[in-house]
Amino acid sequence: MQRAVENISEKTGMPPGSFISVGVKEAIPSKFFVYNIDEANTRMQEVDSLTPNLLKHNDKTLLWVDTQGFSDKDSIHTLFETLNIPSLLQEDIINTRHRPKIEAFDDSLLIVTKRIIAGHGKRLHTEHIVLLLGPDYILSFQPPVNDSFHGVRERILNIKYPYTHKGYVFYMLLDNLIDGHFAIMEHLHQRLDRLESKLLNSKEESSPQEELTTLKHDIALARRIIVPMRRFVTDLRFKRDNYFLPSIDPYLTDLSDHIEQLAESCEIYSESVTMLIEINSENINIRTNEIMKTLTLISTIFMPLTFITSVYGMNFDYMPELRMQWGYPVCITFMGIISLFLYRNFKNRKWL
Repeated sequence: MQRAVENISEKTGMPPGSFISVGVKEAIPSKFFVYNIDEANTRMQEVDSLTPNLLKHNDKTLLWVDTQGFSDKDSIHTLFETLNIPSLLQEDIINTRHRPKIEAFDDSLLIVTKRIIAGHGKRLHTEHIVLLLGPDYILSFQPPVNDSFHGVRERILNIKYPYTHKGYVFYMLLDNLIDGHFAIMEHLHQRLDRLESKLLNSKEESSPQEELTTLKHDIALARRIIVPMRRFVTDLRFKRDNYFLPSIDPYLTDLSDHIEQLAESCEIYSESVTMLIEINSENINIRTNEIMKTLTLISTIFMPLTFITSVYGMNFDYMPELRMQWGYPVCITFMGIISLFLYRNFKNRKWL
């Protein structure tokens, strides 16, 4: 997907709630999935643009509109105007750089969050996700690739009452989104295991410093997304009366368990990558000490040789050994014996 960052300064001086898209500009056209859900069945339409007639529904029907992509601003504006979405909520929805948050109103509930995906080179990045629960509708917004609600899309065609209630459908969307992060946790776990094995067992001279830095960044990114979700789910459990049936309590508890597992994994992985960075630093110090020890031992071997050559390099007029026929071979042999003796001695002590 081709993307470029749109400057948030375009909103400077504009009144609150102005319909100005901030964040990511998308080149891929938007798609819209419109679901009409009643107690007996579910009808789905996939369209390239939205019209007011397409969004009409009766009081006994739940409308779910899944918007994939933010490039079709006209259709998104039509959606907002037809369902009378407050302007401040519109502003939060189309701001793809908005921080994660949850806002509860008398008849609606807004969750702005991010989903984590593994992109090129297995690096993690985030994409804008919005869920809006209204009186008789649910709106979901996500990028045009990597469908976050594929599982719900298949299940919802076969569900019956009471699972057609807006609270349960909203729970399914949130559950599908949260469960998708378990694959990201497995991805991070595999990278941690691979690096741990490399640091503890490998004899490579190179240091995986870049991999460690990248992994630490990705774990921190996952924490920034998952930890706020823990608060979202907690708020849902305490504010459920306006939005959910009492029978949904076990499902919200299960959802809370899932997000707690993800949050705990983030904490464990954060500690693990810190430990790996310390191990890597220790390995670097050990390799440095080994190099310095080897150089020191080599210098020690050459010290007596340097002494001998310096003695016979003195400019005295009378040095008997210089005029001996076997002086040079004897000197070289003696130097070789000293070098061999020192080398063998260091080798026996396992210093080399």
